Amino acid sequence: MRVVLLDDIVNVGEAGTVVEVKDGYARNFLIPRRLAEMATADALNRIELIRRAAEGKRIKRMEEAAGKFAVLEDKVLTIQMKAGTESRLFGAVTSAMIADELHNQFGVEIDRRHIMLEEPIKHLGEFTVPLRASSEVTGEVRLVVAPEGKKKEEIEAELVEKALAEERAAEEAAAAEAADASVAEVPETDAGQAEAAAEVHEKYEDVEQQVDET
Repeated sequence: MRVVLLDDIVNVGEAGTVVEVKDGYARNFLIPRRLAEMATADALNRIELIRRAAEGKRIKRMEEAAGKFAVLEDKVLTIQMKAGTESRLFGAVTSAMIADELHNQFGVEIDRRHIMLEEPIKHLGEFTVPLRASSEVTGEVRLVVAPEGKKKEEIEAELVEKALAEERAAEEAAAAEAADASVAEVPETDAGQAEAAAEVHEKYEDVEQQVDET
């Protein structure tokens, strides 16, 4: 069946485009949900209006997504899972699971298609999960996959300890870099002084030679 899409649909097309889909998909899903309508003459005449309306929807969705991503910037999502040897999970953490837990823990609804996991997470640890609603609207959320039964206080204490350790390491690295820079400056100064001394020495030798000749 030929239909005109009224909204953007992943792997089908953008709003305002005419596509061919299976009859059952159109009648049982797209049309009842007002995601498409049959490609009648009237619908074809309204394509430009449909496209403009869809653009307004896109802008609104992107603004909402950007606001949600901003809320999650300083959040740490914790998911507890059963794990075996070598911290491997019995099962995996998926985009759908992350979306559910973001809603459960923070009350933030994120489209699971905006959660950019390259593959399901299959081991314990701390992860940075990218979020992407469009090329311009991106974010990330910190995720801790902890063993089932571990107390929330213990998880938070470990995160604080890790953050402090990273801060100390950064300070030590900065101090070491500053020290290396100061040491590196010394040879340049010594070299300049040595060059000047050599010039003075040559002048004295020239004077002594002139005295001897006289």
